[in-house]
Amino acid sequence: MNDWLNKPWVIRVLSLILAVLIFTVIRFDNQDTNGDALRLDLFSSSQETQVVNNMPIDVKLDDKYAVSGVPDTANVTLEGTVSVVQSTATQRNFDVFVDLEDLEPGTYTVPVEYEGISDRLNVTVDPESIEVTIEEKDTAEFEVKVDYTNEELLAPGYELLEAVVEPSTVQITSSKSVIDRISVVKVFVDVEGIQESVTINDVKIRVYDSEGNELSARVEPETVDVTINVDNPNKSVPISVKTEGKAPDGIKISSITPSQEEVQVFAPEDDLEGLDQIETEAIDLSKIKEDTSIEVKLKQPGFAKLVNPNTITVDIKVDREIERTFEDVSIDIQDVDNPYDASFVKNTDEAVDFKVTGYESELEKLEPSDFSLFVDASGLNPGEHELPIKINAPNGLKIDISSKTVMIRIE
Repeated sequence: MNDWLNKPWVIRVLSLILAVLIFTVIRFDNQDTNGDALRLDLFSSSQETQVVNNMPIDVKLDDKYAVSGVPDTANVTLEGTVSVVQSTATQRNFDVFVDLEDLEPGTYTVPVEYEGISDRLNVTVDPESIEVTIEEKDTAEFEVKVDYTNEELLAPGYELLEAVVEPSTVQITSSKSVIDRISVVKVFVDVEGIQESVTINDVKIRVYDSEGNELSARVEPETVDVTINVDNPNKSVPISVKTEGKAPDGIKISSITPSQEEVQVFAPEDDLEGLDQIETEAIDLSKIKEDTSIEVKLKQPGFAKLVNPNTITVDIKVDREIERTFEDVSIDIQDVDNPYDASFVKNTDEAVDFKVTGYESELEKLEPSDFSLFVDASGLNPGEHELPIKINAPNGLKIDISSKTVMIRIE
């Protein structure tokens, strides 16, 4: 053996192998926070293709110009190793844009670009390019008109008076060709069931041409407040459902829903101004053990001529406390310090069962993936360690786990 090792060519080969190994170790140790992903890329041949849909397209353009033809979103196809593709698609921390900053007014076909994606991925943007038209900006002032919907469903005996729009005019900025096409600027207000004067806030403004096509333009402000005036001495007021007592043990009241949210109160105008709500007679919750519907009376104010209706139905939904078992949920090992590896000791269960106690509406939605079972192996020295099993779970649940600890090996 010694004679064989003394041969020069053997020593040269061994030296070359050792040099390559040392270079590889030093290169990996000097990687940045993406080192783990890089090592995974080097030793994993697993590839994945994933499409990130509806990425907003930003427009880089001189503020004195307006552009048309840019779609709102694009779809981005990512191809590469699983770890990089999945992290990029999940975080969506990259940008898609068209760069028009150096272009003068005119029509151009420009590429849809991206930035912030690792160069280890193959990237395809759909659409790859778009045709855009750049024009000088123009601004004009327009009066806002009101268009009613469901006017035929207005309460019998009521009529609409003139609506008040605040502000009554808006500034619209777009390309000159779009400004020239504007025929009407208006808001739509649904008046179904309206029985009193009411102000609807933040109604979106819409812009149309003479053929009824909606136009895209920058409107300032984007919304207005619309006051609808009707003539009738009555008022619709919200219903307040009153309760007393406490639900039985193991029962939680999940919802109390009146059959309607408001009632119509007919009374003198001065009295109606101070009326904020109509209360029901109190419902005793201690008697509620299951889903039920109860008919209750409304307390009519002394000054009211009529409350319509004077009784309502209240639907009460309950939630019961139950127990559910999740079986064979895997345990993860977290925070293992380099350069050590962690693994479960042979014959140690790597998955456990546990029971969860909570309300039925919460438990029926839960999946094993909603729970995270793990042991924290950070800072441990080589050897075998018995560690407590920790669990991350939704709040408000009682959890009884079958095994409290697990054995792992650090080496």
